Amino acid sequence: MSTVEAGPRFTRADPVPQLHATRSPAGRWISWLALAIVLLIILNTLLHNDNIHLVVIVRYLFDWRILEGVLGAIALALVSFVIASVIGVVVGYARVSRNPVARTASWLYVWFFRSVPLIVFILIFGNFALFLPRLGIGIPFTDISFWSVPTNSVLVPMVAGGVALSLEQGAYLAEIVRSGTQSVPDSQREAAAAMGLSTWQIERKVVLPQAIAVMIPPAGSTFVMLLKSTSLVYAIAGTEVLGVAEQIASQNLATMEMLFVASIWYLALTSLAALGQRYLERRAGAYRRRLRAVTTATTEGSSGARSA
Repeated sequence: MSTVEAGPRFTRADPVPQLHATRSPAGRWISWLALAIVLLIILNTLLHNDNIHLVVIVRYLFDWRILEGVLGAIALALVSFVIASVIGVVVGYARVSRNPVARTASWLYVWFFRSVPLIVFILIFGNFALFLPRLGIGIPFTDISFWSVPTNSVLVPMVAGGVALSLEQGAYLAEIVRSGTQSVPDSQREAAAAMGLSTWQIERKVVLPQAIAVMIPPAGSTFVMLLKSTSLVYAIAGTEVLGVAEQIASQNLATMEMLFVASIWYLALTSLAALGQRYLERRAGAYRRRLRAVTTATTEGSSGARSA
């Protein structure tokens, strides 16, 4: 009889052999070379193009009017994001509420403001006086008014743009809040309830801190998108970066150069926002791990005490 030589046998206790594919460095160098060639082509097009004057770009990059536009874009983005965050928390919790009216109203809000393009909202609020000439307080369905002002004196371009940005981004943040709170396991809520915490304390001290770690990445992306979306306010003569650049271009006729100036500033602002997002992600992730460890340890201690 012929015997068949058996191969090596592995048990569950034996470590699984790690197989690493050998990678040739040639492909990596070819990729770097291709990237360098593409960048050189772009730089050569910019530096040796008679239709683009780098001197004009450098001259206006730190012009005081452009710097005011940068500050305007930052202020508009920050204020809009704060208001949108408040809207997002309220609407997000309404989306998971037990009240059917709150769920329906919040769903309609999210559906509407996520469906209509942002530029449409900016144009609507920028021309809101055509729909409602005066804003005020009075008795509905009557002509009695206690106080009113002209709409155009309140909804100036930057304010109108901020209202549109806040309402539109609030719908996206509401979905982020909803998904973030639902990502926390029910065992965390049960553990907090076993510790004697009320519903409000559970949401504030247990659920929301853990959900923030999940919400920060998409919320950070939303802020970056919001920062770029401030450029759309130029459509109603806003005084952010692109709006100021367009005003200067109408005077010096250097349209492409001013667009490059605005692009450089938006690249700088969004890059800083991305760095801040990465930092917050790391801090929130570490805090979430510590909070879960404490909650789990407390739950195990309470279960052991009850069983004893």
